[in-house]
Amino acid sequence: MTGAIDALEGRLQAQLRRSASPRPITRRHALTLWSGDGLPRAVNDALPLLREARPAVVQLHAGPKGLAADARRCAEQVRAVLPDIALWVGVAWDGWVEQVTKATVDGILERVYLPAARAARDIGADLLVINSEAAGKVHPAAARILAVEAIDHIRAECPGLLLGHTAYDHPHYHPEERDHAGRIDADEEGYPWSAYLGGAVAKAAGVGLPKSGPVDIELPQRYAAPAKPEGKPQPMAGLGALQRRVASSQASYTRAATLGWIDPAVPVRSYVQAHHVDARDTAAVGARELLALWAAPTRLDDDGRQALRVLCAAERGELGADLGQTDWPVITAWAQGRVGVVGDGAWGPRSTAAATSWLHARALDGDGRIGAELLAHLQCT
Repeated sequence: MTGAIDALEGRLQAQLRRSASPRPITRRHALTLWSGDGLPRAVNDALPLLREARPAVVQLHAGPKGLAADARRCAEQVRAVLPDIALWVGVAWDGWVEQVTKATVDGILERVYLPAARAARDIGADLLVINSEAAGKVHPAAARILAVEAIDHIRAECPGLLLGHTAYDHPHYHPEERDHAGRIDADEEGYPWSAYLGGAVAKAAGVGLPKSGPVDIELPQRYAAPAKPEGKPQPMAGLGALQRRVASSQASYTRAATLGWIDPAVPVRSYVQAHHVDARDTAAVGARELLALWAAPTRLDDDGRQALRVLCAAERGELGADLGQTDWPVITAWAQGRVGVVGDGAWGPRSTAAATSWLHARALDGDGRIGAELLAHLQCT
């Protein structure tokens, strides 16, 4: 009987994803555009940056009603500057969660969330990112109902549109389960990670899951900037803080997977801050993995702009030793990240040795010294 049910659910998943094959997620860094004054203001103010940095992926982030109203016009503005841009859409999720019950969820979806998903579909977005935060902890049962129903409804209405989830970067600080050593069961105790990311273990535990399967990508908010003291400027993160944060978050995700909250098969991409984080840190991490960056123009400082410029140039194969002294430490940190050493922007014997090993492992010639020749190799493989 179990085998027959599993086969039936497999056919249902395929049916919910019918009519169009999802496009693969663009393998480039993504820049989020957001403003507290609304998406049109964010896009308008970010246009000079888009012309300068030329990112390959832009995420338009707003509340669901703002997206329904403004996504098309904003997408046209971005495409006028970057005709080949891949678009993502990020939707602020928490505002209506506390109103959700099994009786109200269909109406809330139709009134609030599905119009945002349709807007993403209609502008040809690759990905719709669900930005779910504190409401998932305060109202876990309602958050699960909404997530499960929304994922299935969106996939049925918008075939081909990929789905993502972004929230906290350390699941064990915001646990789904608090008793019996954290192993998943069907009660509703904490943030419903499995509603977005659950797999076979969660299914066996009897928790509510989307019939169409988990989201297509997870974007943990690996934010390294220190908290802002009340009445004082926000301090910068120390060099290496982001690299340590990513490592700590990865360990937390591994722990959550062993507890059944998260299916480890779901791809993960770090969501990082483009402000109050050393540009060398961001460049070094971005040399090893694809990033989403939060957020232009309102959460972007000089370090964030510098890191974005270097990461986007590297994707286009345009990094060279002639980019100037201002960017050179950031370029160096990017190169260090590529060869697997700590990105501090100071190329020394350890970096040279790592680069030499990296080159030899790929049957490439070179002495490991930082310069135009090494950068060309690092950008081509």
